[in-house]
Amino acid sequence: MKLSILKKMLIGGAKKILDNKQELNDMNVFPIPDGDTGTNMDKTMGGILQVLAEIGNRDLESSDFDKLYTGALMNSQGNSGVILSQWLKGFLKAFKDFDEVNAGTLYAGFLSGTESAYNSVAEPVEGTFLTVCREAQENAEDNLDEDTTTEQFMRDIVDGATESLKRTPELLAVLKEYNVLDSGAMGFVCLVTGMLEALDESFDIDLSEFESVAAVPTGAAPAAGMGGDGLAEFGYCTEMIIQIEDDKLGSFNETLVRSDMRDFGNSLVLVKDGNQVKVHIHTLKPESVMAYFHKYGEFIKLKIENMTIQHNETVFAGKKNVAIVAVADGDGFETMFKKMGVAEIAKGGQSNNVSVLSLCDTCYDASARNVIILPNNKNIIMTAEKVREVFKDSVIHIVPTKSMAEGFVALSGIDLRSSCDELIASMNKAVEGVHTGLIAKADKTGVYNGIEVNAGDYIGVLDDDIITCASSDLNVCLEKFISTVPDHDKVSKVDIFADSTDDKAIADGLNAKIAEVCPNAEISSCLGGQNIYNYVIAFS
Repeated sequence: MKLSILKKMLIGGAKKILDNKQELNDMNVFPIPDGDTGTNMDKTMGGILQVLAEIGNRDLESSDFDKLYTGALMNSQGNSGVILSQWLKGFLKAFKDFDEVNAGTLYAGFLSGTESAYNSVAEPVEGTFLTVCREAQENAEDNLDEDTTTEQFMRDIVDGATESLKRTPELLAVLKEYNVLDSGAMGFVCLVTGMLEALDESFDIDLSEFESVAAVPTGAAPAAGMGGDGLAEFGYCTEMIIQIEDDKLGSFNETLVRSDMRDFGNSLVLVKDGNQVKVHIHTLKPESVMAYFHKYGEFIKLKIENMTIQHNETVFAGKKNVAIVAVADGDGFETMFKKMGVAEIAKGGQSNNVSVLSLCDTCYDASARNVIILPNNKNIIMTAEKVREVFKDSVIHIVPTKSMAEGFVALSGIDLRSSCDELIASMNKAVEGVHTGLIAKADKTGVYNGIEVNAGDYIGVLDDDIITCASSDLNVCLEKFISTVPDHDKVSKVDIFADSTDDKAIADGLNAKIAEVCPNAEISSCLGGQNIYNYVIAFS
């Protein structure tokens, strides 16, 4: 099968994720309607579809695979979306060296995808997307032989992924406690099921049917601060001429060398003339390139220039030294953060995670030599880390705030006249020991953390654990929640952010009772305007 079948498989995977997006969102550990796995994975695949729309009817070429990955990465959002983009990175990279799709090339793609996904996570957790993609690949590997067809290989992938998904609660205690499957793992099952279904000759979908394609014109410009392919193209411009030793000439395979160089950098120019080879490449590791070629002979000429420093000297000229970028959900939070010194706001939050592309654009708008990002959501920290990798118009720093409550506390004591390092140190110190409380209405019935919850009840969550349920009375839930917080009598500050003026009035009315429960605390309430949660509360 030619590579054109891979286009259909990617479209089929995207379609299956889109069809199951809401189900994936609803596969949430907590009974709060704030799940976003389906949305995040759909957005990531939308980046793939946009590039496929630009490619059109022609077959895939080697250069297309970098563009496909860039589309996935820049549109990815949330942990599930970023991890999917990294699986796609490995999967697509493998096909740069192949000119057809068969069981063997698919195996190479799935193996590379698994390795890339695991490498993208600092502390891999089993019972998640990672486990299912690995066990699916291992199942297909166990059944692979010279007679395995493309269709049979993908059936083995789907069977392995499906069985692995069923086992996720046995590997991750929180899934077993709440009797759910992992949503990211389910997303992978959707992806590979769609890829298998696309092998059917009757499979035919018009890309214009996808909202992600219709919303973005083909040929759209890359993000500000990015190279022409959407990723930063800096590092070291490395040029060399190597005199190949006579006894090494036979082992110098130009095609293999070009393939190997894809792992070292881009903008490769390689010209061989007799025993001499001239090489030009942009790389982050010139020493690795030198070591690779040194095994073939001696250098006649060697030149290395740091393009990043040259670029930064140009783009940094005239910029302010430091700016803070914060992710925020709600007009109240946006206004507060601006007053506290934030230069630019990236609009987004729970169930509406900001994409890599959007956060890059916000950093560009901040226009500073150093940009400090406050993700303000644990599901956006990985996105911020990808921005740090690809955005080169500023030096990106991250203060890994996990909630807007932490972001508020981080900003509360800063001196904007401080240096970048001092600001980072101050914000990191401020959020030490901060606890985030959330109150919202449950949309599911069940027993969570030993607490019986009915759909429609208000529940209180502290740092990812449900600790309070108070029937349908928000007033009672807020009061009960505060008194249930461990060491509530020792906190020095309680900041309550309400979603509406009515809910703020409830918090104001409980001020005296909260003061009794937290006698050593300064208590404040204001309008945050956030979605989903009636209250976001910072205990510090």
